[in-house]
Amino acid sequence: MIPRGDSLLGRLVRSLILPGVLAIFLGALIVYDLFKEEYDELLDMGLTSKAHLLLQIAEGSGEDPNISDLLGFQNAALAPEERAMFWFMNGAGQIIGQSAMAGDPILPGDAAEGIRTLEDKRVVVLRSASRPGLSVIVAEPMQERNEAVLDVVLGALVGFILLGLLFYLVAYLAIARSSRIIAKLSENIAQKSEQDLSPIDRRNSFAEIEPAIDTLDKLLGRLDTVLAAERAFATNAAHELRTPVAISLAHVQRLKSKLADPTLARSAAEIEEGLKRLVRLTERLLQMSRAQSGLGLNATATDINPVVALLLRELRQREPSKERLIILAPVGQWFSRIDPDALGIILNNLFDNAFKHASGGGAIFVDAHQPGRLTVSNDCDALTQTDLDKIKTRFVRKATLSDGYGLGLSIVQELCRQSGCVFEVISPQPGASRGFTAMLTFPGDPEKA
Repeated sequence: MIPRGDSLLGRLVRSLILPGVLAIFLGALIVYDLFKEEYDELLDMGLTSKAHLLLQIAEGSGEDPNISDLLGFQNAALAPEERAMFWFMNGAGQIIGQSAMAGDPILPGDAAEGIRTLEDKRVVVLRSASRPGLSVIVAEPMQERNEAVLDVVLGALVGFILLGLLFYLVAYLAIARSSRIIAKLSENIAQKSEQDLSPIDRRNSFAEIEPAIDTLDKLLGRLDTVLAAERAFATNAAHELRTPVAISLAHVQRLKSKLADPTLARSAAEIEEGLKRLVRLTERLLQMSRAQSGLGLNATATDINPVVALLLRELRQREPSKERLIILAPVGQWFSRIDPDALGIILNNLFDNAFKHASGGGAIFVDAHQPGRLTVSNDCDALTQTDLDKIKTRFVRKATLSDGYGLGLSIVQELCRQSGCVFEVISPQPGASRGFTAMLTFPGDPEKA
């Protein structure tokens, strides 16, 4: 059995997941890098401006500035751990002024000018040009700017994720719709059989697969032509043969009745038997033609038990001996859409098969009393599984000398496939070492069950 491939929808969705995750990750990384660079530059400019302002105030306040509350305005706006602090240093590296919350200076008085990051703080150092030796160190905690960067990156990440989910939802709906269209196309193609080789429904297709549909339509058209020619030949040949064969059979029977020579009479009997076999072959060919034309289903569900009972009464007339033939008639009702003619062909072929291949002393047993089921059993040598598989194939017989043409069970199988019947063959019979059983299970009608 060839394993089924992955669904188109599942494969496309899986193929979009990894690129989507990578796009979200790269987008968040780019946002983080660009925002951090620009935000750090903006805050560094503010920190430098703050240092310049403090240095100008210190330059105009004399030798010992008392400016500890210059940044007191930030007390109401910022938490203590977020407030900036500063130190004024003289040329000897001594602190000559500092903010209220500042402790020991982060950098020594002779530290080089510039901006750097130390101890989770952003620090700027400026030296006075008008008062040699005077310098200011301003430190600002990194917590606020880190939180801002984190908030922006998280916001961007959430936005990317929401955008990705929206994209996946739209893509899923679009792909699912396309998959349903392709599934309907596949279903339409799968429904094609020898009874229905009409062109494929192109409403469920895309421009990309139109060439494939064109090719399939051409193949189906050629196949339909070949099958129609085959059915027409079988039907016409069978019809044309019936009349001359019947006339020949009648003449042979009249001739046999007038022959007094036993040798000539035996020859005439052999010719008669050959013509009778030809009549049966003609009938089988007509049945095969009807089976191939799609006879199996009826338009409405009807009770098939009366049809089965009628066929069993005809079978009893064919074999009156109750020791040779045991019949259990159907009881009650069984509604099914199987065509009555198809049912007659199926059962008559099973009956013929049982009589032709019966051997030994066992009786032929036909059991129809179970609702929706009929079994036909006969005594014969047990068949192997290979034999069971072969006898349902056209023109394959149980034995070379069998009085048949290997068409009966293939006709039964074809009509069962069309009508929904389950056809099983079993050999040996259950609980025995010999015998053959053909079992039919008829489809029921749920509305009338």
